Amino acid sequence: MKTAVIVLYKVKVNDSKTIQSLSKSLLTHKDLNNKIEFIIYDNSPEKQEIDPNLFGDCKLIYVHDERNEGISTAYNYALTVANNTKSKWLLLLDHDTNLTNDYLDMIIDYNEADRHVAAIVPTIYSSGKKISPVFSNTFKPLQDEQPGVGVQSDPVMAINSGSLIKVDFLNKISGFNREFPLDYLDHWLFYEVYKSGYFVNVLNVELEHDLSVMDYNNVSFTRYRSILDSEYTFYKKYKKELYPAYKKQLVKRLLKQFILVKNKKIALYTLKQILLS
Repeated sequence: MKTAVIVLYKVKVNDSKTIQSLSKSLLTHKDLNNKIEFIIYDNSPEKQEIDPNLFGDCKLIYVHDERNEGISTAYNYALTVANNTKSKWLLLLDHDTNLTNDYLDMIIDYNEADRHVAAIVPTIYSSGKKISPVFSNTFKPLQDEQPGVGVQSDPVMAINSGSLIKVDFLNKISGFNREFPLDYLDHWLFYEVYKSGYFVNVLNVELEHDLSVMDYNNVSFTRYRSILDSEYTFYKKYKKELYPAYKKQLVKRLLKQFILVKNKKIALYTLKQILLS
């Protein structure tokens, strides 16, 4: 059994790219009720009406949480459900990932024999550019060499959406870290994978994902502040060996932001973080 959680925020169920593509792909699959269960965790202000047969015969749980405590709370809820139903794997999904039949085939039937593999991830593209997975020992992962297909012995990081995580591993690390309610939770998660002596397996499958935070001019100040706060915590507290280089990287970012980013509050917040570090 596998448990899948789809986290929504201010998105109608029928407008979610993930749910649209998932519903379409599930039409080609039969007898899945004993293989996978779904959770829609809705952080939106208003509760939605959900078709209980949205995913065919598969069990579906809808949770509305107007507190909007981010994805870590949603994932921890899903982990509790996975433990209760004795699922071996937890599938993490955002609302804006286009899933394919090939991907779903691999995920549903996946049964990793290597006990040292804690995470299964696809290759993710955004606007035609590969964004995940990447090696996690550099600040320019998209410009350097990138992981291929197969088990990765060198530390990699992947975005949350599309990642299949072993439940036993999640239990060993006490679930998802609430220090990262939204941003950098994926960095922390894959850091813990390798810190704990596990590996990541990259599937031979590609997905498209809408990553809106790639352009600072399209990111609100509130969201940027959340990203920077979480980023600082990650390098200061966890990825400590990169912290000195991270501080230098912030200075370079500041210069670019003053020149290229229209909202100067973003650059000023970067400056504030530099002065406090």
